[in-house]
Amino acid sequence: MISPLARRLRLGRAIRELREDRGMTGATLARHAGLDRTAVSKLENGERRPLDTILRVLDVLLPDGNEQYRALQRVARDGLTKGWWAEAKYDGMGARQQRTAEIECGTRTILEYQNSLLPGLLQTEAYARHRGQVALDDGADFDLSGTVAGRLRRQHQISGPDGSEYDVVLEPQAIERLPVPPAVMREQLHHLLTLATTRKNVRVRVLPVDARLGRGLVPRSPFSLYAYPDAEDLTLVAVDTVTTDLLVTDTREAQRYAQLFDQLRDAALPESASADLIQKAADALVADA
Repeated sequence: MISPLARRLRLGRAIRELREDRGMTGATLARHAGLDRTAVSKLENGERRPLDTILRVLDVLLPDGNEQYRALQRVARDGLTKGWWAEAKYDGMGARQQRTAEIECGTRTILEYQNSLLPGLLQTEAYARHRGQVALDDGADFDLSGTVAGRLRRQHQISGPDGSEYDVVLEPQAIERLPVPPAVMREQLHHLLTLATTRKNVRVRVLPVDARLGRGLVPRSPFSLYAYPDAEDLTLVAVDTVTTDLLVTDTREAQRYAQLFDQLRDAALPESASADLIQKAADALVADA
């Protein structure tokens, strides 16, 4: 199963390109399809629309039976699929995390940069629960148990036999700072070390403070890049803005983030040296206990 959101965005881009190639405005396409103008706009923006609405738009743009028509029809059906995150038992994980799970689904690779905390895909239950409690104490409003359950379920995306290739670059404070009690952090670091040294699809690198960053570009926020097996699907970028995630879908902008990640990865410590640093941080917590 490929991310339904990625499929809807692919469909929306294809419809926009077909419409523009035919010199049609959104209003014109909507009129020919017998739809409200906003229906076409929402479809092109990747919002979930009924299959009947999608087919009416495709009928205007392409001959029925056309190879591209059939391909986009399959993409449309994929985009309407509901994944595990839509199950009632995961309602408590919240809309933001549900969207993240939908983006992660079916990825070929996930590239992630984190500057202060450990990514959700690498968190232990105790770490996730303590971080969630901090947010609640600070005035947030969400279901803590549901959030933690969703986070642990999301980790299946990298832990299964066909798990995504997961490459993460961490700033030193992500492993040295104590955003949770020492015992929880020690357990978390051991878990991180196990993943980094035993799973072939998981690569963890630490970016030292004195790293030479090529052109000197420094990311201002954590971000993640998601690529899918089908080259026709868009590479998506989620930028963490604290209260929400900004989703970047423009191909050129996504390429800039990919280049930035490559610079960070090249400047980071090798995996073995990063593992040594993680082990050192865990050992320091044992000594302080």
